[in-house]
Amino acid sequence: MNPQEITLRGALKYFKVTSYITGIFLVLIMILWGIRLAIQADVWLAGPDGFAYLAYYSLDAAGEKVGFPETGINLTSISLIIHGWLYVAYLFGDFRMWTLYRWSFMRFLVIALGGVVPLLSFFTERYFSKVAERQLPNDR
Repeated sequence: MNPQEITLRGALKYFKVTSYITGIFLVLIMILWGIRLAIQADVWLAGPDGFAYLAYYSLDAAGEKVGFPETGINLTSISLIIHGWLYVAYLFGDFRMWTLYRWSFMRFLVIALGGVVPLLSFFTERYFSKVAERQLPNDR
């Protein structure tokens, strides 16, 4: 394999991995968001009521959440932060694919949407990975 092909394959592998990880976290966020809206609770870790449980809250007059435990980790909020950083890694993979494979800007935008539209990253990964593999040199 020549150095260009190694770079192209590496970018494709990075794109595949970040697509799946970002997609899984986006599905997790949607589940946690559904719990938050449906029953006004966040998933809490290592708080006073156990390892993992639902911490219910209410809204005060200013719209702030009150009633959360004083100790522990709010998994719902942490997952939003983690997904944000994973999305940055996903966009980097998208950018590498866009530049190395010389794709159109519209492809870049469609792939970028995969990190914010639930389940779309799985479809974009599958489709654009096949497109990228067809562009690879066949001299294996």
